Amino acid sequence: MWRGITFVADMKRLGTVLHRSGLRNLILRGDEVKPDNVSGNLPKLNSVVVDKALNRIGTIGSVFGPVNHPYFLVKGFKQIPDSELRALINERVYIR
Repeated sequence: MWRGITFVADMKRLGTVLHRSGLRNLILRGDEVKPDNVSGNLPKLNSVVVDKALNRIGTIGSVFGPVNHPYFLVKGFKQIPDSELRALINERVYIR
């Protein structure tokens, strides 16, 4: 009965989309990481990124910037239209 349903509680907030870079890349400002557990809170490369409607938008390609407030490069999936990627600017995104 519950197959195929993902609960928001299973999601972890990644950050906010700042802008696009290149054809299918998004730059995100990550949420602040608590200094006592920096390495344990950072998401892994190639983690799937989803929007608030739980649509898969891409994967984490790179992490850069300050350790306690990182930036992420998200590589958008090829099947996602450019207009949908543009609409994500200033929106929060999540990882599974």
